Amino acid sequence: MDVGDLGALLSRKRGNQGVRAAAKEIGISPSTLSRIEKGHVPDVGTLEKVCAWLEEEPSKFTGVGNLQIAFKNKKAMPPTTARSLANLIEAASKQFADEVDARGH
Repeated sequence: MDVGDLGALLSRKRGNQGVRAAAKEIGISPSTLSRIEKGHVPDVGTLEKVCAWLEEEPSKFTGVGNLQIAFKNKKAMPPTTARSLANLIEAASKQFADEVDARGH
């Protein structure tokens, strides 16, 4: 799953509940909820609120393990680029940790 799947999950869970009522429960504005349901990518803070309401881990939607990467404007970076960047960061982090362990620090 990626952050693009969020809208469908929100719509499904919301069901017949109105946008305003669901947004209030989540802790976001109705317009933000509508935008996410239409496929817009939320910022990290909003993603955390939405995931709490959905009872899902944010990392399930970012596709980057424990890293949380989300972009407010999905046109800013394609999801494949975000995943590649996250993989690069994870690899660098692992390599750094391995080097520190090897030096005993």
